[in-house]
Amino acid sequence: MDSNFSGPEWNADEWQSAWSINVGKTYKCSECGNVIIVVRGGTGTLEPRCHGKLMESVEGKS
Repeated sequence: MDSNFSGPEWNADEWQSAWSINVGKTYKCSECGNVIIVVRGGTGTLEPRCHGKLMESVEGKS
């Protein structure tokens, strides 16, 4: 569980944060180096895959 959350019982703000797909979020394939960037945000889950594997979230890197 992410340390930004208060505990096992999430409040509404925590749920919204966890289910938000934010513009600018970047993912990279560890196998080939392909990169994707979210250009339209939304609500839900995003699990981008490349070569059948989940892509890694790129935090704070450009």
